Amino acid sequence: MIKEILKELILSFETESNYPAKIKYRDFLAHVYMTFDKKIVSSKVDREMNKYKKMRIDVINYIVAHENQIIKQLSK
Repeated sequence: MIKEILKELILSFETESNYPAKIKYRDFLAHVYMTFDKKIVSSKVDREMNKYKKMRIDVINYIVAHENQIIKQLSK
């Protein structure tokens, strides 16, 4: 499930192509955080908000744990 969410986030991510890989990675982390934040803010039900908060934590933890793999995907 995380990998599918990650693919969607990578496809929706836009940045300058000439930025160094580490900057793209940091920008991508910010993009992930803000994407989930928008979903959390727009949710009206606590259960849905908690679902997105947990998803955000899980996805960010996955990204941090697999930093090199994510950087390679962002550099394509």
